[in-house]
Amino acid sequence: MPERKPMPLEGVKVLELATVVAAPTASRVLCSYGAEVIKIENLSGDDMRSAGNSEGVVCEDDKNPLFSLANSGKKLIAVNLKSPEGKELFERLLAWADVFITNVRAASLERLGIGYDAVAGRFPRLIYAHFGAYGPEGPDAALPGFDSTAFWLRSGPIADWMVGPRPFTPTYAFGDMATSSAFVSGILMALLGRERTGRGTFVTTSLFASGIWCNAVAVIAAQSELRAAPQPGAEYVPADPLSDAYLCSDGRWIGFYDNEYRRDREKFARILDFPQLAEDSRYESLEALRSSGAMAECVETLRRKFASRPSGYWQEYLSAENVACQTARTAADVSRDAQALENGYLSRVEFAGGLEMLLPEPPVAFGAYSSRKSASAGRLGRDTDEVLGRFGYTSEETEALRAGGVVV
Repeated sequence: MPERKPMPLEGVKVLELATVVAAPTASRVLCSYGAEVIKIENLSGDDMRSAGNSEGVVCEDDKNPLFSLANSGKKLIAVNLKSPEGKELFERLLAWADVFITNVRAASLERLGIGYDAVAGRFPRLIYAHFGAYGPEGPDAALPGFDSTAFWLRSGPIADWMVGPRPFTPTYAFGDMATSSAFVSGILMALLGRERTGRGTFVTTSLFASGIWCNAVAVIAAQSELRAAPQPGAEYVPADPLSDAYLCSDGRWIGFYDNEYRRDREKFARILDFPQLAEDSRYESLEALRSSGAMAECVETLRRKFASRPSGYWQEYLSAENVACQTARTAADVSRDAQALENGYLSRVEFAGGLEMLLPEPPVAFGAYSSRKSASAGRLGRDTDEVLGRFGYTSEETEALRAGGVVV
């Protein structure tokens, strides 16, 4: 029998008061690597429980893949924190926790009496991790925000990437998932700092901060006088024709990418049977391509070449030449991708009613440590009795709280 590998975050205790995607996903990642997470929902439940309605995915109590994506492995309780009894239960949970994760807006936390300043003195070792839309300071600190607004629209990509008559619609929660990784990093750094200093701290990040960070190269380049601003309605022209995507004969796109145009152009001249790349002085640099007007000619030649063969041919041919390339896949392709399955990037999860789905796993693996694999997260208030019993409530007291509308 193989020796059981420990998980790297075993013993870390996390209390979550958060909804939807980014903050719950951060605590789910911590849970996946061994932390114990207790999630507090309100009495009507996390809005993520109904997200499947808009995404065409089943979302029932014990059959809810999208809710499980962000909440697998957690202990689930539902509490009315506006009641005195709910506040008392919250205080017990907070005293237990190493980390408190929330995305409740700051003003609401203050009204509940659980803002950072209100709890830091009582719990000096607590890592208080707050997630927001636009950041804790500035004129827009209190604005509501979602992935689509604070991450995508505010930080540049939507406007800059438009190639058609209207903005594209990003996949639901794409920016949330990216931002959750930064949030996890901050929480782990705070835990490491506490090991050295004995003190907890306030940790914060936002969708806007993450959007700027993910779009950092464009934010810098847009400030440069050397970079021409895109003109509305102008035909698309790549910055580097050897680092772009081209349509193949089977209707699929393939992208291939050089390391540096001037250094690699002779290699691509040979690979693509395109001698002008190496021989024509107008092609000797990206600057020469632009200033000579040869860019459009170069791009058109490449378009014709790639349109002459299917994407599978180009994928195999370019890979054999050690060129970084990839056929554009759909989300549906991912769940059938042998590379993803072989590496354990997706796990098969069984839900109630015989439903089976592949759920993406947190994207880090360790040689000496194991992790919790995805599982069905379960119904609202599934673990209320277990958690309250653990914190000193008798079954009669728990039933009284349930009858009084304090817990589910």
